Amino acid sequence: MTEKVEARREGRWGWLAILALGIGIIYLAGSILIPFLIAFLLAYAFDPVVLFMERRRIRRPFAIWFVILIIAAALVLFLLVVIPIIQEEITRALEQLPRYLEHVRTAFLPYLEERFGIHIPKTYEEITETVLPRLREEAPNIFRPVTAVLLSFFSNTAYLLAAIANLIVIPFAFYYFLKDFETLKATVWGYVPPRHRPEVSRWLHELDRSLAGFIRGQLLVILFLAVLYGIGLTLIGVDLAFVLGIIAAFGEIVPYVGFIVGLSLSILVSLLQFQDFLHPLYVIFLFAAVQSVQGLVVAPLVMGQQVGLHPLVVIAAVYIGGDLFGFVGILLAVPGAAVVVVLFKALADHYRRSPLFRA
Repeated sequence: MTEKVEARREGRWGWLAILALGIGIIYLAGSILIPFLIAFLLAYAFDPVVLFMERRRIRRPFAIWFVILIIAAALVLFLLVVIPIIQEEITRALEQLPRYLEHVRTAFLPYLEERFGIHIPKTYEEITETVLPRLREEAPNIFRPVTAVLLSFFSNTAYLLAAIANLIVIPFAFYYFLKDFETLKATVWGYVPPRHRPEVSRWLHELDRSLAGFIRGQLLVILFLAVLYGIGLTLIGVDLAFVLGIIAAFGEIVPYVGFIVGLSLSILVSLLQFQDFLHPLYVIFLFAAVQSVQGLVVAPLVMGQQVGLHPLVVIAAVYIGGDLFGFVGILLAVPGAAVVVVLFKALADHYRRSPLFRA
């Protein structure tokens, strides 16, 4: 009996050591592993599509190439359709920029002066007399951070080369992960001790249920928001409609950030463009309506509430992921948080069944 207890203890410490080692490797080699992690998550997301085609008697290599061609066609369609629209909107907005600045100078700045009792220089002579001397005094403090960033960027050419290499590695890694995904699953499953397989299978199923809805549904939700925001702002007549729609949609990766940033920018543009309060009110109604449809209909239908993470957990995960791995860490924060939550649930369940809890 004592030997069995000791063996179980050694097994638990072994699993904890493996987990700690894995976390350490991911942290230390994060920039190298990130493209492979992205490729693995993409393979995980599209493996059910390939399995579906295999059940229709399509060989796996042909099914994989079909999936890759569909993804490539979607990217080409984006470049051919969306990019020209964005370019046209930005060009039109730049043409209207002098009118916006004139409105700020003649209407907005006088309002601020009257409201707060301050004087804001408007003419070139006033700016020369008041602002430029101040800038000369503060120039070292103002440009020190900018200089540091520029020096860091130009000196770190390896970072740029690594980013280009990542873009090349991801498609190849995606293909090979997808090609051997079922073999990889069987191999990993073979290393799970037989007596632990029922419990591991239950938690893997929980993890799959948590991640599947997010990975397969997040892009559809973003697409839905971008289209609805873009069309709605276009109907209202706001400049940069699709640019603002894309910003608001992709900002939804972090809860409430897309809504707040997109709404704020859209109200600002509509105020500068129409110089009234009716069109900003239309913008507020549009964002409220889209958020209601997205929260009550689209997200439950497409994602099925599978992730089940509290908004504060998501925000914390995004901050931690961004701090550790940059922009890619932000993109992978929610799936990573879902994995961590499932692991904590497993540990909590194991603790409740342990003699320590029952004592």
